[in-house]
Amino acid sequence: MAALASLLPKPVNASVASDDEDDVQITRPEATTSQSVIIRTVVPPYGQRKGWKPSSQEDFGDGGAYPECHIAQYPLGLGKKKTAAGNTLALQVDSEGNVRYDAIAHQGQRDGKLVQSQFKDLVPLAYRKDLDDQGKSMERPSEEEVQATADKTKAALEKLVNGKIKAAQPKNVPDAHGNTSFIRYTPGQQAGSAGLKQRIIKMTEVVEDPLEPPRFKHKKIPRGPPSPPPPILRSPPRKATAAEQKEWMIPPCISNWKNNKGFTIPLDKRLAADGRGLQDVYINDHFAKFSEALFVADRHAREEVRQRALMQQKLAQKEKEAKEENLRMLAQRRIQIIYGCLRQ
Repeated sequence: MAALASLLPKPVNASVASDDEDDVQITRPEATTSQSVIIRTVVPPYGQRKGWKPSSQEDFGDGGAYPECHIAQYPLGLGKKKTAAGNTLALQVDSEGNVRYDAIAHQGQRDGKLVQSQFKDLVPLAYRKDLDDQGKSMERPSEEEVQATADKTKAALEKLVNGKIKAAQPKNVPDAHGNTSFIRYTPGQQAGSAGLKQRIIKMTEVVEDPLEPPRFKHKKIPRGPPSPPPPILRSPPRKATAAEQKEWMIPPCISNWKNNKGFTIPLDKRLAADGRGLQDVYINDHFAKFSEALFVADRHAREEVRQRALMQQKLAQKEKEAKEENLRMLAQRRIQIIYGCLRQ
């Protein structure tokens, strides 16, 4: 082992300490005397990572996420959604330092388009003070510019019209005349005849009528038999006993309205067929409550009638006593008048 170590060259760099032991890795080149220090973040060992959270990509190293850390982790940026650029405009100012609130009107417009979004756009050009003489000039465009704009507009309109026409046209239009082709035919030697001339044959395809009914009738072949059904395993037939026959016996239907053959049906059979004997007689409790309520209402009504009669009798008695008292007063007054006349 010592002989093998003596044959190998000396290491250029010193041994590197692990992440769990040291935080600093020092590289010491043999040829130079300068030292470089690389600082690494300490990652706690497994089982001691309570309260620790990975904060950068260096914490993951070449490995994956830490399952004991319950936070969103994206090692090497995997699974992290890229935020798209929003529609928020940055605050802009003009040459005078005023905020350009009309920047939103210029958003999304093509280059070179004139957007009038300020108050000074309402002022006539002759009275504008922020424009020079060249800006105030209202010269018409040249003939070349007019022609170029007209050609551009014409090409755009033709493109739209051609697209509409092409969409409205049918795709498969049959030819009115069949395709014609010419074939040079040279006959062979037949029965020793020689000197046969060549012929030119004109071949023309017959135009197919789109409204012609079909010439052939397509018959559908019936399907073959399906796979045989699975066998149904049943127990061998058994003879029904007397008890089973009695359970399966269905009584005949007896009608209360029709008796066409005039059979004499006993009442017990008719009642049994009606099913009244099978029903339990049940009297609802509300009948007793209803009867009691009627009795209480009748007694209350009788009491009211008696009280009303007593009240009327008392009123009649008072009225009679009042009349008698009135007559007594009249009689006494007349007696006094007569007595006074006699004394005079």
